Amino acid sequence: MLNEDEIMELIDQIRFNLPDEIKQANWTVSEQQRIVSEAHAEASRIMSRANERAEEQASEHEILRRAERHSSQVVKDAQAKGDQIVRESEAYALEQLKQLEAHLGRTLQTVRRGVEALQSNQPQSAETADQAIGS
Repeated sequence: MLNEDEIMELIDQIRFNLPDEIKQANWTVSEQQRIVSEAHAEASRIMSRANERAEEQASEHEILRRAERHSSQVVKDAQAKGDQIVRESEAYALEQLKQLEAHLGRTLQTVRRGVEALQSNQPQSAETADQAIGS
């Protein structure tokens, strides 16, 4: 059957080796927990950096949208101001042309009166000239 000495020797070897095996198992478990803990910490750092970057990009995107809205408003304001300047310039030009037209009208009337006056005097001058020649 079984040899008692052999069994005792096996039990002693198990007792002797078991603490090392348990120690190694405990070390393996603690090492595994450390690695998992480090992995969690690294994942947490990565997520934190990713969130920060996402917030930065969102902020940059918001700044870009604000700048686009502002530039669009500046362009609209400039177009409105340009349209207003054109309207005011056209109104000024129209007023100046009306004044010029009125002035030219008065000048034309003066010229016509002068022409009429000269024409009304011209036949008498022609008769006087004819009389001077005929005499």
